[in-house]
Amino acid sequence: MNYYVIAAAVIVGSASGAASVYWINRGVHASWIVLGVLGIGVGCTLVLTAVALLFTGPDAFMVLHVVYLVLVVGLPLAGAVVLAFASPIPPTILALCIVSFSAIPIGFYATHIEPFWLRVDAVELEVDGISEDVRIGVVADLQTTSIGDYENEAIDRLIALEPDIVMFPGDVHQIENGQFDERAPEFTRLVERLVDAVPIVYLVNGHSDTVADLWRITHGTGARVLDNEIDTFELNGSLIHLAGVSLDGRDYEPAGWEAAEGLAEGDLPGVRILLAHEPDAIRLLKGGTVDLLVSGHTHGGQVSIPFFGPPITASRVPRDVAAGGLNELHGTPVYVSTGVGRERGNAPQLRFGVRPSIGIIDLVARD
Repeated sequence: MNYYVIAAAVIVGSASGAASVYWINRGVHASWIVLGVLGIGVGCTLVLTAVALLFTGPDAFMVLHVVYLVLVVGLPLAGAVVLAFASPIPPTILALCIVSFSAIPIGFYATHIEPFWLRVDAVELEVDGISEDVRIGVVADLQTTSIGDYENEAIDRLIALEPDIVMFPGDVHQIENGQFDERAPEFTRLVERLVDAVPIVYLVNGHSDTVADLWRITHGTGARVLDNEIDTFELNGSLIHLAGVSLDGRDYEPAGWEAAEGLAEGDLPGVRILLAHEPDAIRLLKGGTVDLLVSGHTHGGQVSIPFFGPPITASRVPRDVAAGGLNELHGTPVYVSTGVGRERGNAPQLRFGVRPSIGIIDLVARD
């Protein structure tokens, strides 16, 4: 559908530009031209989006894809058509045409630069129950169809930071239907390379992968998939209780609620950590608290508006929490990774104001 979306943006831009030229050359007032072109642009976008949805079915990502390309391709195209064929151009229209060209560098940056501009998100959290510092590495939402240079770079950078343990809070892959058997070995090799450097690696599933997928990927690597269970181990002289909960479709399984509640309410010495795909898993604690919840899922919204934050997070937690980083919610420190990858399928290749990241959480003893 990518070619269709590009064609839709070209059609909207061409139609809007042609209408503008027609009205300008006939002396229509600038304000009426702006209103008319706005109507044509919105109308064409709605019609072409509806046609796309006839093929894809209900898909919010397809809607976003069409709107995004109309803005970054169709809008400057309309401006170029006006500058090329209209005369004389009213000052207001001329200014709007010039401003429309700003969509080109913004679109190029958001599509081709920021989605691959990986950063390290390093935070520190004081906790009780540890004798030495513990460094946690977080790799969330690789969400890729295959392993390439970008994904390998993310793992290389994480290994260089020397974490004591690495956690994958789901959406390890988004392999297309029928290609899992072919692509899974690439992910297995990635996990093997990580385990060679950091022997303690845990995973839970998300929306784009399943527990069975992760078992196949991690088989024989030494990494462990947590499926609604609590694992207790010693790390740097301290006792760690790590609960991992599994998603079943859009919600957590009953056993996940039990594991999370047991972690929160149990009289467990040491550090209690809940590993879940979504920060919304905070509700599994049923009002209880743990020392840390590690999650991903939101991608930080992928788009963040200055002084407002991400308009869409696909989460019910507060926007500032879903935006990423370390925050506190209902008495529990919640870490949300902005993720390494991005939404695939019919979603646009897009990040703006939310760079992808690998996470480092340093647990330090509370004074």
